Amino acid sequence: METYEIQDLTEAGKEILIIESMRAAGEDVASYYEIMGNAGWIEFKYKSYMTTEPVNVNEELKRLPSADFHLCCVLLTMLLREDHFSNGSFKYRIADGSVDRILSRMITLQTR
Repeated sequence: METYEIQDLTEAGKEILIIESMRAAGEDVASYYEIMGNAGWIEFKYKSYMTTEPVNVNEELKRLPSADFHLCCVLLTMLLREDHFSNGSFKYRIADGSVDRILSRMITLQTR
């Protein structure tokens, strides 16, 4: 297996490595926050991108098939914030496949 220096990768390649590191984090919410924060992907004003008020996570996730990269970051931030207010919900979102679907969409967008 070849190893690459980060500076040798394309921007898309770097983002795919970041996404894969989130996948490797499993259910560790703190790792998702840290990885996304370091990448600059946390959207602190995520509510301004929501179409429901109060935020209806299930409805917002229906936007994923047509989401751009930034909206994917918004949706992940939304799931992390949901966990903050409803401790343990992130594990549920991993189990139901929501997190993986967002990460897969992000990779798809980077490989086009």
